[in-house]
Amino acid sequence: MAKHLLEVKDLRTSFFTPEGEVKSVDGVSYYVEEGEAIAIVGESGCGKSVTQMSVMQLVQCPPGKILSGEVLFDGQNLLEYKSDSKEMRSIRGSGISMIFQEPMTSLNPVLTVGAQLCDIIITHNPGMKKDEAWAKGVQALKDVGIPEAEARMKNYPFEMSGGMRQRVMIAAAIVCGSKLIIADEPTTALDVTTQAQVMDLLLELVEKHGKSLVIITHNLGLVTRYASRVYVMYAGRIVESGTTEQILTNPQHPYTKGLLNSVPKLESNKDEDLVPIQGMPPILSNLPKYCAFLPRCPYATDKCRESDKPMLKDTGNTHFSACYLTEGQNG
Repeated sequence: MAKHLLEVKDLRTSFFTPEGEVKSVDGVSYYVEEGEAIAIVGESGCGKSVTQMSVMQLVQCPPGKILSGEVLFDGQNLLEYKSDSKEMRSIRGSGISMIFQEPMTSLNPVLTVGAQLCDIIITHNPGMKKDEAWAKGVQALKDVGIPEAEARMKNYPFEMSGGMRQRVMIAAAIVCGSKLIIADEPTTALDVTTQAQVMDLLLELVEKHGKSLVIITHNLGLVTRYASRVYVMYAGRIVESGTTEQILTNPQHPYTKGLLNSVPKLESNKDEDLVPIQGMPPILSNLPKYCAFLPRCPYATDKCRESDKPMLKDTGNTHFSACYLTEGQNG
């Protein structure tokens, strides 16, 4: 049985604003095994990125605050450490690395790529000489498929294409030997061909070096080839989880079905319109006590309106859904 490299238990993170408490992460639990790639999927604003920022303890306080839960990485509860502690700074980069959504804002525009990679390497290897760090940075760029790596180390981020900058971010994530890579919308603003190249590269790193990967995306179609399991998030909660095959071929939650129906399919008639999810996502500072998806759900019943939020339950073969309509939950 594979070992859980990362296990998140009942994580809760809120932002305290003049409009009230925004429950961005409301009791989220999931795990990642060694050498596994998983995906966390959902609309913008559902809490995907904040969940991972909480894992890394990068939530700005104030206004954000991690209220409760456990984040077990290699058996250590990361929430026992302060965000600016020596232990957390060591884990960021050498234990867990994060590829942020937009590389142009993640890379320093006034420093060369080489200077930034060397800074990362020396931070996690204090005794390393600059020329050794430089050589390691060059090798990292070669590992992610950047040609003329020595010359590229001297480039500034604006001198590179979007796909090249994203590869630099991946190089920064792997250069210190991190066990877990969190990729937050790693293909945003990239063309389709470059998207595939970046995702293939990430998967190759997972398989070749035994790393684990968490893919954060709103695109269910993207995860088909790359993730073994999928967690679907809505309004700060996980509403369905299972293997990729289970989610794609037998979705249980109405929200998951809506996401799948809104994705174009090759076999679809070109004259057919896509089926959007009606309505708008809920305001996280004013969530109802019942299922947050109820106002947009075409299958809602009186029980949904009269009951508290449904909890995740196993519908068979470790396929979980948080919906009263799911078989076996009607009780």
